[in-house]
Amino acid sequence: MPQLKKKTKIGVLTFGDIDPAKGKQLLLVIAIIFAGTLAVISNLTHYEDTNKVIAQVSLPLAKKESLFEKNANKLVEGYPIASMTPYIFSKDPKVAAFMIAIAKKESAWGTRKPVLNGKDCYNYWGFRLKSERMGSGGHTCFDDPQQAVDVVANRIDELVNQENIDSPKEMIVWKCGYGCQNSIKTAEEKKWISDVDLYYGKLEGYL
Repeated sequence: MPQLKKKTKIGVLTFGDIDPAKGKQLLLVIAIIFAGTLAVISNLTHYEDTNKVIAQVSLPLAKKESLFEKNANKLVEGYPIASMTPYIFSKDPKVAAFMIAIAKKESAWGTRKPVLNGKDCYNYWGFRLKSERMGSGGHTCFDDPQQAVDVVANRIDELVNQENIDSPKEMIVWKCGYGCQNSIKTAEEKKWISDVDLYYGKLEGYL
């Protein structure tokens, strides 16, 4: 009668006919791989969560519109100068107020303005400075709205912050130069002061 081989009991962790010692080593390798995989997944999840937090913290907060900006925008709504207000509001508030008030008097906020070859010169302040591009009426012609605001604001800033001009009456130098600042005013000059003062006064309380 042939001798029967003893059946090997196969359990969940025996790996069939693999030598028990080698089976333990294989189990150890699998455990290490499994643990490493879990660690990688955990790190990736943490990395993504961290990036989400950083992204949320890094989002710029929307700039709240000030009362000055709100009221100025209401005044110029529907006028050509309205497209320039983001540049104007980046300047000193008093300078910005003068820019809006003077532009009302000089160009009705851009509805009357110098042109060059039929194109807008973006000069809404009656600004005259000799340059390569001069528009109608002998006014400076700018390349774009931002350049116009930067150049005009720079000059008004000098008058306001270096020469301490803080009222439309003193700002008459914009209209007729330093010679008429302290002289008797003509009817036209008085009207300029009055008109600029009307709109400067609408904004001065929000500075």
